[in-house]
Amino acid sequence: MRRDERPLHIMSRTRLRHRMLTSRMRATYIAAAVFAIVYIALGLNKLYALRYGADLGTYLQTLVNLQHGSSWNFGEWKRHFEVHDSWTLGALVPLVAIFPRAQTLIVVQVLAVAAAAIPLAFFAREVGVGARAANFIAIAYLLTPSAQGLSYDNFSENVFVPLLAFGAALAVRKRLFWPALIAAQLLMGLKEDQILFVLWFAVACALWWDRRIGLALVVLAMANGVGFWTFERALGVRPNDPGYSLVIYNPAGKISMLLLLLAPFAFAPLAVGRWLLLGAPLLAEIVFMRPWNYEPSRIGSHYVAPLLAATALAAACGVARDPRFTRAIVPCAIIVMLLFNDAVLRPGRWPYIVNWNAYARAVALRESDRSVLLRRGDEGVWAVAAANPTVRLDPRPDPHFPGCPAYDTDAAAFFSSLTGHLPLHLCGGVPVR
Repeated sequence: MRRDERPLHIMSRTRLRHRMLTSRMRATYIAAAVFAIVYIALGLNKLYALRYGADLGTYLQTLVNLQHGSSWNFGEWKRHFEVHDSWTLGALVPLVAIFPRAQTLIVVQVLAVAAAAIPLAFFAREVGVGARAANFIAIAYLLTPSAQGLSYDNFSENVFVPLLAFGAALAVRKRLFWPALIAAQLLMGLKEDQILFVLWFAVACALWWDRRIGLALVVLAMANGVGFWTFERALGVRPNDPGYSLVIYNPAGKISMLLLLLAPFAFAPLAVGRWLLLGAPLLAEIVFMRPWNYEPSRIGSHYVAPLLAATALAAACGVARDPRFTRAIVPCAIIVMLLFNDAVLRPGRWPYIVNWNAYARAVALRESDRSVLLRRGDEGVWAVAAANPTVRLDPRPDPHFPGCPAYDTDAAAFFSSLTGHLPLHLCGGVPVR
């Protein structure tokens, strides 16, 4: 009887331990839920005000066309899989087939960034951080300008980087072979640069943590790299990547990026010492990048996502080494968010004012059967209408398209719009004189 009862006894203890761990992470779950609600609402406001850039429409049309076997889109005017090694996005095709709307990608984007706080908290617990501190680290991650920018900016493959990176790190820490390989494989299917990052950390894992998992990840990364190179060579194309040089452009921007990555965690990542050097390749990608469509070191840019993930993991390890950082983490994160946030959650900024007539015209294009060529500057309209595979975005620059202020800073106009009174002149959801 005792032998038969022993497995049940062990299972009950395991379930009890799991429940206790889950209850101790309640603050992380609540913070992630609040984050998701707030940024889904802000993202929808931005969509209805036609303020999204071209990428949201580009990925939406790509996923719509993938239902028929092609990654072609009229934002890039080519097959997206020729531009980036982003096959993991194929997992979104069934969802977009059911809900072929830009709203779908906005919700997925925010949920991916918010949900990443959960494996981060569990990773912190695994490296020896107390429950209270683990919750603080996860909450600080959600408060970082990087995470909030990643949720509020255009849709990108990199919105999944924190979630998959934290999941992979947790699996490696727990020495879970197959979960580690699956998470790493999905991460490498987001973008080709993730292949190089996984290879780098796989070598480190093989040398200093788990040889079996590390070597398996090395083989997997090399197979992905060779596969993508062969695919590009066979089609005679190359990925859409910027140039690099030893000249550092905008050094002040790079320095401020580093400070705004470290400060929300009260500079706890510095406590890991020389292990910070493992993040050098991630930093080098941004530091040595030539001028691109926009500044890659902008703290809300999707380019910063891998560095954000590495910084948060380093913060967990830093707090495990020196718990004195715990008290300062959340206050530092709040201060940085309020002073340097790249999204709308910052004193003096308000949600956009929605011109529902303009949005209705964009919806009409989405629902029509006719082919339409939008001006390049109409990226907000494109983001809404791109679910229609015949709608196209002109690839030629539109220098005469009016530029609008980045944010609405008129509180009175915003609250007045809620009662149906719009300003006389609106430019991209911002009142202008």
